[in-house]
Amino acid sequence: MTSSNLTPTRMERLRQRGRLQTATHAHKLLKDKSDEMLRTFNQLIKQNRTLRERVAKDLTAALHLYMTASARLSTAAIDDALTGAQRTVTITCDTRNIMGLVVPHVEVQPNPQATAPVLLTTPIAFDQALTQLQNLTATLLELANIEKTCSMLADEIQKVRRRINSLEYKMIPEIEDNIKFITMKLDETQREAQVRAMKVKDLQNADH
Repeated sequence: MTSSNLTPTRMERLRQRGRLQTATHAHKLLKDKSDEMLRTFNQLIKQNRTLRERVAKDLTAALHLYMTASARLSTAAIDDALTGAQRTVTITCDTRNIMGLVVPHVEVQPNPQATAPVLLTTPIAFDQALTQLQNLTATLLELANIEKTCSMLADEIQKVRRRINSLEYKMIPEIEDNIKFITMKLDETQREAQVRAMKVKDLQNADH
């Protein structure tokens, strides 16, 4: 509501002061939320960078072994080896709450009974490559989970910042201007009333 549409009364000024208090409190809460979400986001970005470097290194090594070994194998032998692979991890899908934002949470636990298949028809290098790729499963799942969380956090931080800017640069200054306008009008009305009272008193004194 702009100043021109306000009714300059004490009741309206009280209402505007209440709005200002609410808006200021909301601004503080949103600022605290934004700071905490940004802190969490930066932590996850560091974890993401570390995991990406580890995955790139391990995946390159595993694929090099795999390509070298599989070049000497038939398609049937590769299919047999991959078919015999066991599940290496147990995945539990859940969610967690980050400052009101619900994000996915994937818990990955290794399967201690899982072993890479060792076949007489495959070279040792192939078995080693398969083992390394299986060991990467948990890391890849963790990396995917962190990247999704970072993406959701980035979107939410932008939304919160837009609300903060709206309060800080539009709503709060507008309410403060409304309060100043009402106060100015009330002061003018009070001065006019005092002037009228003085004139009335002067007229009464003149009559006597």
